[in-house]
Amino acid sequence: MRLGVWITAVSAMLGLGCGSGGDEPPAEPQPVICSPGEWQREDGVCIPAGLPPDMPCSPGEWQRDGVCVAAGVPPDGCGEGFVHDGDRGCDPILPSDACAPGFMAVPGETVCREVAPCAPGRWGDIPVEPDTQYVDASYANMDSDGSALKPWTSIQVGVDAAAPLAIVAIASGSYLEDVTVSGKAVRLWGVCPELVEVVGTGMEPAAVQVLSGAAASEVRSLAIRGDGVGVLSSGSLDAVLARVWIHDNAGRGIDVENVLGPTSMTLDASLVEQNQQLGAFVEGSSLTVEASVVRATQPTPQGVGGVGVHVQSTNAPAALLVRRSLVEQSHDFGVAIHGGQATVETSVVRGTLPNAQGLGGRGLNAQPLGSIAGSLLLRQSLVEQNHEVGVFVAGAELTVEASVVRDTQPETPGTAGVGVNAQAHPDGAASTLLLLTSLVERNHAVGVFVTGSNATVEASAVRNTEPDDMGLGGLGIGAQADEITGAASTLTLKSSLVEQSRSTGVLVEGSSATIEACAVRDTQPDTFGHFGRGVNVEPTVMTATPATLALHASLVENSHEVGVYIAGSEALVEASVVRATELGVLGRYSRGVNAQASMPTTAPSNLVLKSSLIEQNHECGVIITNSTATIESCAIRDTASNADGEYGDGLAVVAAAIPASASVTNTRISTSARAGLLAHSAHVALSESALTCHAFDLDSESSDLGPATLEDLGGNLCGCPEATARCAARSANLAPPPSVEPTTTP
Repeated sequence: MRLGVWITAVSAMLGLGCGSGGDEPPAEPQPVICSPGEWQREDGVCIPAGLPPDMPCSPGEWQRDGVCVAAGVPPDGCGEGFVHDGDRGCDPILPSDACAPGFMAVPGETVCREVAPCAPGRWGDIPVEPDTQYVDASYANMDSDGSALKPWTSIQVGVDAAAPLAIVAIASGSYLEDVTVSGKAVRLWGVCPELVEVVGTGMEPAAVQVLSGAAASEVRSLAIRGDGVGVLSSGSLDAVLARVWIHDNAGRGIDVENVLGPTSMTLDASLVEQNQQLGAFVEGSSLTVEASVVRATQPTPQGVGGVGVHVQSTNAPAALLVRRSLVEQSHDFGVAIHGGQATVETSVVRGTLPNAQGLGGRGLNAQPLGSIAGSLLLRQSLVEQNHEVGVFVAGAELTVEASVVRDTQPETPGTAGVGVNAQAHPDGAASTLLLLTSLVERNHAVGVFVTGSNATVEASAVRNTEPDDMGLGGLGIGAQADEITGAASTLTLKSSLVEQSRSTGVLVEGSSATIEACAVRDTQPDTFGHFGRGVNVEPTVMTATPATLALHASLVENSHEVGVYIAGSEALVEASVVRATELGVLGRYSRGVNAQASMPTTAPSNLVLKSSLIEQNHECGVIITNSTATIESCAIRDTASNADGEYGDGLAVVAAAIPASASVTNTRISTSARAGLLAHSAHVALSESALTCHAFDLDSESSDLGPATLEDLGGNLCGCPEATARCAARSANLAPPPSVEPTTTP
């Protein structure tokens, strides 16, 4: 038998209870097809409220080729030189201890080694060709002719005497000179870097120069150091540096510029270390770094730079490819892209330190240069133990695939330690972030941060984000409107894991987010014991622009304070689980889903909660304050009181300052410490639902805003242990749970 209206002053109020016209007829009660607490699928089958049993994969997993795979890098997704860690990420195969100066290892190598071996003999294993010019600084006679028996004593003399593409073979020795290759291609070839070095005098721009007309020149198996730049190339394409040790230069290690015309260079199997300002600089040109190490770039004595690799576009596009290489112990930036295009794959960028002013220390940084956009593709790589930000883009495009970003540290006390950051550039240019099959872990302050930008995070893991040195931050993923332009961000998070963040797992501020088939779990409070929310959605502070959230087929568990928090925004939560939210500071708050008006703006939220399971929370399973909600085909259960024995309502709808309403259908609410459903000066329409085992099944309270209105649309049952009886609303003078404070934005 259907119940009548519990409180008669509802007339034609339906659904959300706001905006319905007075001329609209009451909705016709629908026939009861499924049992209370069940919902009818499109094929007519009744299934329990909660996660649909026909989901292809569990929350926190993603489907690939018909197989469910845990979020993060799949077991077969690691690149060459990496091994899967068994926990959603990849570790590089590298020596456990740092390599000594002059020694190197790239991903896939377990032992530090020389840059190139020294073969026996005066000329080692240098190829013997008919037109080879030989150089030996120890030759004492005055009859040099460039032959093996009568070698030149100067490299430059050998270069000048060489035919195009001839080899200049260099014997052991330290050659104090500046070498320039111009007008023809020459192949400089030393015995090995340990025994052959070019020491620049500082009288020329670089110790070794490859200038116009020297396309396809090569420099192999020698060391380069000096009082200026190590190697400069301009005006020639396809130059090659192979098995070279470029170290301890007073200027840049490698400088590739298009001042003299189109320029490109490949750095192969080489070590670039302890140079000043820039390990490698590329302007309007292209550089390929293959199986090489760029290490310990130092700032100048004036405190400028210390960047590992810097790429920028001025009057021509710049391009960088880093593959199976290691960039470490730089200052300010490991890899910086300004208006250029960069691809970093199967590589490690780690240990970037702050600059001389104590700022920065980012692993990878991409942004425009004027009107020239920048872009970065990071694939199958590791970015770890950098400072401030692991990967940062502003007004640039970022794609991250099958990579790990972890252990990002703060730059100086009280500053951030962001894992991945994408925001609009100060000139207003937006960013685009695509993060695929990746792991972002053990960062400080922020794991992934997007502002004024677009972002896609797919099949990824973001975890172990820590606060900075002041105990602030620890955000897993953040998407917010740009403070300068007001441009909103767009975040797409698919088949991913966000865990062990601090303060907030996923923050959406004044922006839109779609979270699908994800697990957001174990979010911890900050050092001061505040927050620890799983998913947090609220307006931007500056413009009061609301946020939007679509949460599909996902799991939010073991958060603190609130599993899913919505303030002054729109949210759809569908086919998801919000579970086991732990109590926050002072034992207060522990709500599964909290939708409320924005405190700064009083703008209400609008929540649609469908086919979801909300369980094992405190204070409220679901609470709607000064807002509206539609709740369909859900299970809300096992809601406990807080540490003071207060509250414990399965569903609370509260009008504390402005109207609040909820439409509840096909939903089961069970085992609440206090009320199964609390309506406090709010309107609730209830149909085809079951309320079991509460201190009070239905509680209706009044305030200065007026009485609560409970509308029976039929099919509702109450009771314990089973819902078999008619529901009866009563007033037990229950106080409403208070609103929750907004978070502190990064």
